[in-house]
Formats: sequence, C-alpha cells, structure tokens
Amino acid sequence: MTLILTNEEIESIFTQKECFDALEPALVELGSGKAVNMPRQDLLVPGSLENSYHGLKTSCAALPCAGVTTMRVTSDVLTWPVVAGRQRRVKIPRADGDKYVGLVFVFSTVSGELLAIFPDGYMQAIRVGVTNAISAKYLARKDSAVMALYGSGWQAGPALLAMCSVLPIKKVRVYSPTKKNRENFVDRMRAKTAAALHAVASPEMAAKGADIVALTTNALDPFFPSAWISDGMHITTVRPSELMLDALMRCDLIAVSTREAAKLFTLPGEETKIPEFGRGDYGRAELEDTAADWRTKPELSEIMAGKAAGRTNEREVTCMLNHLGLGLQFSAAAARIYELAKAHRVGRELPADWFCQKEHS
Repeated sequence: MTLILTNEEIESIFTQKECFDALEPALVELGSGKAVNMPRQDLLVPGSLENSYHGLKTSCAALPCAGVTTMRVTSDVLTWPVVAGRQRRVKIPRADGDKYVGLVFVFSTVSGELLAIFPDGYMQAIRVGVTNAISAKYLARKDSAVMALYGSGWQAGPALLAMCSVLPIKKVRVYSPTKKNRENFVDRMRAKTAAALHAVASPEMAAKGADIVALTTNALDPFFPSAWISDGMHITTVRPSELMLDALMRCDLIAVSTREAAKLFTLPGEETKIPEFGRGDYGRAELEDTAADWRTKPELSEIMAGKAAGRTNEREVTCMLNHLGLGLQFSAAAARIYELAKAHRVGRELPADWFCQKEHS
C-alpha cells in the first residue's frame, strides 16, 4: 500500500525532536559517504502572470540505512517583487484554494515500490530550522545566550525554537522591516519559549552583542555587513544572498549545506532574465575565487562526521551558509514520518499496484 498524508497529520506525529533525531544521524551518514544527495535541479519557464515564471524543482537523495530513496518536487509560480527597496523571491499560491504545490515521494530501496506521498510544507519549515540548529550544536560557543533573529515569516518560528533547544538562549532580539510583523511574531512566540523576546527597530540593534545570528529572510540583496559581526558569533542563513561579501570574508569558518549550487534549466537566453541567476540559488558570482567561495568550503555533514575541522577557539566567527536545501533532509524526515504514521495508523492508503506496471520502462 502507498501511504498518503496531509501536513496536519505530519505535524501531529513529527515533532521538532523527531526531526533532530532523524536529521542528525542522516547528515553524519552523508558526511561519512554512506548516503547520497543529488543537487537540486530547477526547470523555469515564463509564466502566465506578468514577470512570473513557473518553476519545477526536484531534489533527490538515498538513505540506505533507512531503506528509502526520495524525490522532492515543487511546482511553483515565482515572482521577484521589490519590497521596501529590496528585491525578494515570492511564491504565488495559484493552485485550487490559493494553495502551493510541493510533494515528497518515498520509494523503497528493497522493492522499488512507492511507499508514500507527503506534502513538503511542514517538513520544509522544520528541517531548515533544525539543520541550522544542528550547525550551532557543532560550531557555536556552548555558552551562547543572546540571539538575533532576522525575519518574521514562516521560517522564523522553527529557527527560534530549534536554536533554543540546543543552546542556553536567554534573550532574543527580533528584527523585521515591518514593525507590525515583528511585534506580532514576538507576541505569538512568547508562549513557546522561555527566552525573553524583544522586537527591535533597527537591524544593527538586533546584532549588537549577539552570540547567535539567525537570518530567515527571502531577501535577494545581501543586507548583513561585517560591521555587525562580533568575535565568537555563529551565523546561520536560509538563503545564499543574505550575508554581504565583507561579512562572509569576516568569518573564520564557513560551513555549507553543499558545495553545489542549484542547476537551472530554462529557454535559451532566458536565464539572464531570472533575478536569482548569478546572485542566488544558481550561484553568486561575486563570491567566486574569493575566500568566501562556497565551492571550497567544508560541508556541515563533513564536520559532523569528523572529516573536516570545526571551531578551534572562542573568538572565531563561524557561519552556516545554508544556501541550498538537501534532498537527504527530506529522505531522513520522510523515513521517520512513514514509520510514525504506520505506528499511529495516521493517513490513508492507496493500492501500491496503482503505481506499478507490468511493462519495462
């Protein structure tokens, strides 16, 4: 049988702790050469809305110890509006009911059968926050108590809660360009953490004296400069374009999610019209052949597996340049979700035979 789940059902069984317990050993497996991650591939063509593109994004990975290979697929309507003077990447929900489309397909490495189909939304938010918190567990100072959080959107909450679960965070300063958004975020999250949360009016104020900086924005234009960095800080990102070049050059150690950029496929000549080309997920030209070039950096999984060095002293500035999500993260999460759903009898099943055939393909 092939299991079908909703985001709500996944959220009811897959906690932040479950995500930690799934992702951490999976990343060690990857760093040890016992798992496989295929770089993300994006197919973009001009869309029906003005200045929009339709994007089909795929990320594949295999986690042999869990007996699964997965494919994550998103079908997005993409736009790049300028908001408050800065260009951002914004997805438009155009599916029926103003919804987005993102799915994870889970295949058995034993039989090849399709074990499950899950939406990726809840997994997406929680796995990014957990991955960055894992980087802090391995790279941040153990006494880190003050956190600066940039952003108040869907990735900010999981980032805050995950970081507070691995470090003794006592104070969090939250900055988002819109006053109402940052204040609403603080009000909403106060009941979910023991840390004292404060909305601040300027980005500089958030960073001052912080031990941990968590960037959780959809900015395409780099905005965090080296002037805001202090000795001993650990910085995490969710996009390749949040830290300015001088800030990356200021870091003593940069760990990356992967040394690969996303691979873009589009119509001939169309790539130059896509705002992220050369300064986002498909590469960042200004970093090439500098000390900040992510193609030369250790992957977090390699540090976790002991294949690369981590922090060596308390004054070092460390950074998790989480510039690209890994299909392996979805493999690890999906394998555990599948186990939990079976145990709790959550979801609904379709005949696996519907997804199999007698013909050789």
